[in-house]
Amino acid sequence: MDRKDTEKEIADSRAVTVERVRYTLAELLAETEASGAYPLPPEEREWVDAPAVGRELLVEDLQSAKAIHAYLSHAEATGDVAYIEHAREIAGQAKIRYRIK
Repeated sequence: MDRKDTEKEIADSRAVTVERVRYTLAELLAETEASGAYPLPPEEREWVDAPAVGRELLVEDLQSAKAIHAYLSHAEATGDVAYIEHAREIAGQAKIRYRIK
């Protein structure tokens, strides 16, 4: 195989053919059921249904001083040092991103 053939093989392997971009919910569910990915197996369903542990909040969720204050107050009320430290890091990032004083 020469360089030209190699380049063509690489280009062909990177080519993406999209026959259809939009699907209905029913079509997506039917496709996932057919592939065996839905419904979820019990061990994965257990993980999805597990209760929140309190660290799911993202920087994007804290866009005001009031939201940051509530988040930090909640963290400090738990007394969990690791959670408080995590909350302070997230709050600090939010203050920088959204220019909150």
